Amino acid sequence: MKEKIVVDTDVITQYLKTGKGVLPMAYEKYEMWIPATTYSELLASSTFEDANLRNEVMDFTNKYFKVADVSKDMAAKAGELIRQHGISLSSALLLASCFANECKLLTDRADDYRKIEGLMIADL
Repeated sequence: MKEKIVVDTDVITQYLKTGKGVLPMAYEKYEMWIPATTYSELLASSTFEDANLRNEVMDFTNKYFKVADVSKDMAAKAGELIRQHGISLSSALLLASCFANECKLLTDRADDYRKIEGLMIADL
């Protein structure tokens, strides 16, 4: 069984836009998860106003990622992270998903998150 990893929106969008990045390596090594809020972020782009493109992204996401619901405990942890570190709600929910599932974060913004005690960053 593969180890779980939570994937940041930026890693996914980089791959969708360029076909490059660490996502294929991550898929080989990890079971990739995103919180439902990341799924919303992906579909919120004006790029996806085209129904065919939006459906392709939804199919891609459903094939390669498990989408985790945001629980009350995760929401509470996100609030704590916002208070302590001044990060955005979407980032806080992403990190709260890592803590709730006791898994690493795959992100292009590791330096932004290294100050957060207990957060494990994936290294690919």
